[in-house]
Amino acid sequence: MLLAIDTETTGVKWDDDVFMISVAMRLDPADGEITTQVWDYRDTDEDGLEEIEGLLMMATKIIMHHAKFDIQKLVRWGVPMHYFTNIDTWDDTQALAHLLDEHRKTGLKGLASDVLGESTDEDEVLKKYRRVAGLKKEDGYHKIPYEIIGPYAEKDAEFTLRLYEEFSKDFPESMLDLYNMEKSLTLALIEIENNGMRVDTEYVREKRREYGDLIYSLRKDISSIAGDDFNPNSPKQILDVLASRGVSVTATDKATLSAVEDDLARLIVEQREANKIKTTYFDAIWEENVDGILHPHFRQHGTRTGRMSSGAVEA
Repeated sequence: MLLAIDTETTGVKWDDDVFMISVAMRLDPADGEITTQVWDYRDTDEDGLEEIEGLLMMATKIIMHHAKFDIQKLVRWGVPMHYFTNIDTWDDTQALAHLLDEHRKTGLKGLASDVLGESTDEDEVLKKYRRVAGLKKEDGYHKIPYEIIGPYAEKDAEFTLRLYEEFSKDFPESMLDLYNMEKSLTLALIEIENNGMRVDTEYVREKRREYGDLIYSLRKDISSIAGDDFNPNSPKQILDVLASRGVSVTATDKATLSAVEDDLARLIVEQREANKIKTTYFDAIWEENVDGILHPHFRQHGTRTGRMSSGAVEA
């Protein structure tokens, strides 16, 4: 039995949890219809593990799209890791897509459209519901009722299974070793991300306070020169005020302002730098750490050059 499995989670951070699982099954890979099913665990006291494990045990192949994400979420939910430690038992349609064409985008919906000729109105339907319900995209999918999100979750599992069958037909045998390396790397990255890296939270707390004070001080100095209504993030206002001070520039980027011998230009550059350090590093680390541990997300198939990047999960 071919089993495609997809998770819907409360968010995309390491400690966000599964609330819905969808599967697509082809009992007879040679000639059988696809069967789909969705479990919504938001309104039940049952954990559902036994049923999902039963399917995993019966599967001759477990198929996922972005396996690193789904494996981490399934294991966090309670599925034993031993279902995935043997790389021969599972496949990743995102990895297959990336190896077949490193220039294509590897999102599930985009691949379904490009490879299968299938599309959904999911984005528009969800956008409409969020607008009516007063939700933002960052509020997650778990606040959206089953009758709206369920059919799309079901379709995601079906797309994953069908993509696997399409990619398997054309996948060159000469690339199997490379593909197996990618799957082994997936398991290594899961372990690295789960272990994470310890954060000196007191140091981060102090640096956030230090840079917050610096930004406040710089903002006061800027206001004393340009006025309280001046917005240092407005290029037009910057150009207008500099012009009134006898400084003629046509751009407000760092290189341009740094070359100007003017206190306002200098203060704006310093404020930008301080704000960048605070928000990009110290605020982000503070918000992302879980009990003093930072769990990164490595984009294994996110670049055309083969390098990995780290950042938010991409669909």
